[in-house]
Amino acid sequence: MLLSGLRRLLILFAVIFAVTAVVSVVLGALAHANLERALAVGFYAAGSAVLIGSFVFGLRGPVRGEWEAPSDAELTEMPVPRAGLGGFIPRKVRRTTVDERSDAKRNSIALFGLGIVLILIGSGFDPARHPF
Repeated sequence: MLLSGLRRLLILFAVIFAVTAVVSVVLGALAHANLERALAVGFYAAGSAVLIGSFVFGLRGPVRGEWEAPSDAELTEMPVPRAGLGGFIPRKVRRTTVDERSDAKRNSIALFGLGIVLILIGSGFDPARHPF
């Protein structure tokens, strides 16, 4: 179980690394920029985006919305305009379980670590700066 989770994590990191590197090199080549600097900026941007995702996961509140699928009777009825946003607002709100809160914390911590690693990789490529 732990080994398969680690394998999936490494595959995810490899995909993020490869996509970031390819997009950075292509955009750097199109801009006629130094490719090392383009890689550094790409990894800085990817790391920053992942850190923002970590922040969002960490700030989710203690309640979750539950969206229910409309029943068959509601689908066959004549549509009646509703007040509000219709399907964009959940019908019910419930408190989160202990497992959901711990999953949110673990996801936030994992994304934070991934973001820091991506920024350190970017600083390794940056010709103007050194990570240590």
